[in-house]
Amino acid sequence: MQYNIEKGPSYAVLRTTMDRGDRLMAETGAMISRSESVDADAEVGGGEGVGGIIKSAISSSQDVVENAFEATADGAEISLAPDHPGDVFDVDVGRDGPIRVNSGAILAWEPTVDRSTAFNDAQGFFSSGSLRVLELSGTGRCFLSAYGSIIETDVEPGDPTVIDTDHLIAWTDGLAVSRETDGTIKSAVLGGEGLVSKFSGEGRVWIQTRNPAVFRTTSGGGSGTGGGSGTDEGDTGVGVDDFL
Repeated sequence: MQYNIEKGPSYAVLRTTMDRGDRLMAETGAMISRSESVDADAEVGGGEGVGGIIKSAISSSQDVVENAFEATADGAEISLAPDHPGDVFDVDVGRDGPIRVNSGAILAWEPTVDRSTAFNDAQGFFSSGSLRVLELSGTGRCFLSAYGSIIETDVEPGDPTVIDTDHLIAWTDGLAVSRETDGTIKSAVLGGEGLVSKFSGEGRVWIQTRNPAVFRTTSGGGSGTGGGSGTDEGDTGVGVDDFL
């Protein structure tokens, strides 16, 4: 499979060219276009059927439904994009992994990439309860999206890095993470103190330049890194002026 990331960093699109038999997994709703020679199928529980649904309900290790695309001829093309403005980048899981990642940042991945829940309190890590921390392992590439541009930061021993938790996309597994509230960071949802994460040791962190919690709130809610489906009738939500 060959790929190219276009239109970044504001409105990035992932375009791939696949040979016959190549497969690519993606979040539901990510497809923009595809060749007729690409078969698309919705898999339940990562292809595990009812057992996958049960596993997801118990461990939140993966989304219940995901899309599988398979090329039936050489040169088949597919275009994917996240549901929010920003950039897209790839990580080589076999080289850099295991990697901890914000579940809402995952756009697409090769079938050889394994996804699982990183730790027990994964659902309480981010401001949005719909987001959790996943671990990427195995081999192959995973394509991640950012709300805004991407900052890649190397953490060195003896020089910890402190990051607003809602700006986190991913980090390498070898880093130690501690969390605390910080009065200088305001929660976009509650208006109170926000959470920061301190990374220690040696590794790499990927950060998004915009806070997706603000995007979700000002656009009326929704799940994932940024997308929103609008507010219910009569629900005014929170406007930009509320943060000024």
